[in-house]
Amino acid sequence: MTSSPPTAPKRRPNHQGPRNEGEEICHIVEMENPDRALCGKDVTGWPWNPPWPYCVVCLEFAQGRGAGED
Repeated sequence: MTSSPPTAPKRRPNHQGPRNEGEEICHIVEMENPDRALCGKDVTGWPWNPPWPYCVVCLEFAQGRGAGED
């Protein structure tokens, strides 16, 4: 009788980047922390310069109008 090798526990998939079409937004990041968008979203593993529309919150921060600076 041959025994089968032990099986590793199933892991959850490691999702990086947008998980659905509604999340396909181009975020703006700071040079000091390229994994965090100006709007606060964690963009670790997301593509650089995707052909998606810009995040309006990131644009507001980039133009100096974020966080109540109107």
